[in-house]
Amino acid sequence: MQRKVARISQELTRNISGWQEIEAIVLGEAAEIKTLDPYFNINLDVYHNGSLIPGNDRRERLASPLAFETAPAYPEDRFLMEDLPVRVRYQDTARFDLLLERIHDRLWVYREYGTITFYRLQKGQVLYTKSPWLETTQQRLAELPEHFWTSVVVSSRALVTYYLNDLNAAVYREDNLFYRLASAGFLRALCCFLFAHNRRFEPSGRMLYQKVMELPKLPDEFSGRFESFLRVGEGSSPGRKREIAELLAKSILAMT
Repeated sequence: MQRKVARISQELTRNISGWQEIEAIVLGEAAEIKTLDPYFNINLDVYHNGSLIPGNDRRERLASPLAFETAPAYPEDRFLMEDLPVRVRYQDTARFDLLLERIHDRLWVYREYGTITFYRLQKGQVLYTKSPWLETTQQRLAELPEHFWTSVVVSSRALVTYYLNDLNAAVYREDNLFYRLASAGFLRALCCFLFAHNRRFEPSGRMLYQKVMELPKLPDEFSGRFESFLRVGEGSSPGRKREIAELLAKSILAMT
C-alpha cells in the first residue's frame, strides 16, 4: 500500500476506533489502486453495534474534513483528506447476524445486488477489531451451507433468462434506452451466477471485470463472447449483441 494511503487509513482508524459503538474497521481493495486512477478511493467499512451517531457529529469527530457529505438513508460519509477521496460505510453488526441466521434457517432471499456485502467483509484488510465478532463472522461466511449457493445460482440464472427476454424485446422494438437497461441487468445477473457457481462472493462493479475473468470455472468460449458483448463500435449492433447474449445464456444453462 502507498505510504500516504496507509498513513491516512491509520489516522482514520485511530479516530473512528475510539467511538464507543465501533466493533471493527476494514479497508477495501480500492485503496490498493494507484491514487491517480479514477477508481481509487480510501474505502472503509466500519462495523458498529447499536445506533450510530448523527452525520454532523461524525463530521466533527473526523476533524471536519473537506467536501464532507453524508447519505442519511444508507449511512455513508464521503470527504477528502489531503486531496484523496475517502468513503466510509457504516454497517450495523446486527444486520449481518440476522442475514446469517436467515441463511441458516433457509429464509434468506436473493436480491439483484448480489453478494457484494459479504465480499467486502470477507476480503477487506482488517485495520481494527474490538472483539471476536469479525473473525467469527468471517468464519461463518467461509462455511455457508450449500443451500445458500444453490439459491443464488438458481435465482441469478432465472434473472439471466428474464433480462435476455427484455433484451430481445428491446431490440425488436428498437428501444435504445430499454436495450441498455436490459443489457446492464443481463450482465449483472450473468456475473452473479458465475461467482455463485464458483462459490465466491462478488466484488464491487469496479472490480467485476477483472475478477470474473479470473474465476476457475467458466463456460466454454466465455472470454471471447463476453468481450464481444462488451465491445463498442463497429460490429457491435444491438442485433449482434442479442445473438451473443443468447449464446452466453445457453452456455451457463449447461453448467452444473
